[in-house]
Amino acid sequence: MAEEAVNQGKVMPLEQAIRTLVRPRDVVLAAYTEARPNAALMQLARTFAGTDPQLTLVTAGMVSVQHALVELGVVSKVIASFIGENYPSARPSPSFQRAVAEGRVTVENWSMWGLLARLVAGALGVPLMPVRSMAGSSMAEENRHAFTEIADPFGGAEPVWAVAALRPDITIVHAVAADPSGNLLLSAPYGEAHWGCLAARRGVIATVEQVVDPAVIRANNALVRVPGHVVRAVCAAPLGSHPYGLFNPGVDGIDHYVDDGAFMSEVRAAAAKPDTFRTWIDEWILGVGSHDAYLLKLGDDRRRELIAEASDVAAAPSPWTGQASHVERQIVTASRQITRRVLAADFDAILAGVGLANLASWVSAEGIKAAGGAVELMAEIGMYGYTPQFGDPFIFSHRNLPTSTMLSDVMTTLGALVSGPGTRSLGVLGAGEVDADGNTGSTYSGNGRYLVGSGGANDIASGADEVLLTVSHRRLVPRVRYVTCPGQRVRSVVSSRGVFERDGDQWVLRSWIAPDGQDLRAAVAAMRADSPWPFRVAPDAVPEPEPTTRELSLLRSFDPGRVFLRL
Repeated sequence: MAEEAVNQGKVMPLEQAIRTLVRPRDVVLAAYTEARPNAALMQLARTFAGTDPQLTLVTAGMVSVQHALVELGVVSKVIASFIGENYPSARPSPSFQRAVAEGRVTVENWSMWGLLARLVAGALGVPLMPVRSMAGSSMAEENRHAFTEIADPFGGAEPVWAVAALRPDITIVHAVAADPSGNLLLSAPYGEAHWGCLAARRGVIATVEQVVDPAVIRANNALVRVPGHVVRAVCAAPLGSHPYGLFNPGVDGIDHYVDDGAFMSEVRAAAAKPDTFRTWIDEWILGVGSHDAYLLKLGDDRRRELIAEASDVAAAPSPWTGQASHVERQIVTASRQITRRVLAADFDAILAGVGLANLASWVSAEGIKAAGGAVELMAEIGMYGYTPQFGDPFIFSHRNLPTSTMLSDVMTTLGALVSGPGTRSLGVLGAGEVDADGNTGSTYSGNGRYLVGSGGANDIASGADEVLLTVSHRRLVPRVRYVTCPGQRVRSVVSSRGVFERDGDQWVLRSWIAPDGQDLRAAVAAMRADSPWPFRVAPDAVPEPEPTTRELSLLRSFDPGRVFLRL
């Protein structure tokens, strides 16, 4: 009976958990899985608003409603790999840009695997963790307090790059379920959450869709990722990831739900101006008082819709016909170059970034498989061997998760499958800017304005066997101000005007995108007018054929709402 009373003591209201377990000046990890701990972070905002607690937030990605923490002055420092908006496309957060420009928040930029490796070291109780990421980037220079080069202690000729251990004071995570003792079933893929929970100095605050009997945990013990002894509080919070979704890896009686894109659009629109964002925060965070009140305001109809959509299987739509737009030509051209490189180098897997890069990779992978080839798609948070489904171009779309051969975590995908020797991988990325050395910048613009950071891009650029970039031609510049990703592994650049391949230290135009039959002379003149990026023209350069009906139909089926396929 005494043991049962202790176990039941971990179940408590979310408001109580935040109030009693989080202290001013804490370093708080918002652990990132397919689900996000948004209910807990909004309660963190309610609890500390107006008190200047000087919290530091650590997270792989700070997105959407989470920006309220900075707007309210609750968080004064962010240690992250991505800060902005990522659904359905990556873009800066206006509210966070204002906070950086006004000096209300400081930023420590990391790559996704670089940051997680610090948590892994913290969880293992060792002072450092070797990585292949970040060397040659501006992040390496600004993080010398926690990133360094060391000699191989076993006599190898190559230097070793290592990150320092990081142990947050408290980790906040949203899980599918827990028993009263705090044993957690996380939402797959697992991102950084498993290691982040084990690294916490004072333990874990876990919100869950449902508190379940210990027998349910034992019946699903292969899915348990966090043991109860590191968990300090278990807080029931249905829909606790909203406005993001949740994928249940197999626990009976708990619903999946999808990302609430409409809600995130409302947040993004409100954040454009300080007054409208504060009005939104007052209405949806400070004004509702608790997560239960938040759900009541959201409404049962919206909740049922999000659950129902998680079970939908979208048929291949054919939303429009007609000639290809310029962006469609660019994506199709990139997909052809991906296919050429996969077949030439016999890559096992492709790991793509968000946006045009993932659409081009999806079209290529489908074509390779249809022709009898074999290449697997990966996504950084822990997806391997997934088949992209129609109707949603978001790379982490809920519909793609059940199709995955394996759902793991960032350490597996970025640390091992991309950076390790056992998988031949092609990285496909976009960027804010690309310079003449293939370096990319997505952290700060040329005028110093904060963009979004690395996410997993640096890890891909640093660890993949080869990298392909696809960007607007106007984003090709002589030199980037802040190197997010070093360019030494970049072999191909597909711009909105053509395909360039690396030949030694030069870029060579291999083909050009030729709407309306534009000839080579006119195409090159337009390229040079758009950008001073240096290149020479291959003597056998050819125009890219127009996209085929099959290519266009497949591409448009992935993005029927024209999120990326804008005219």
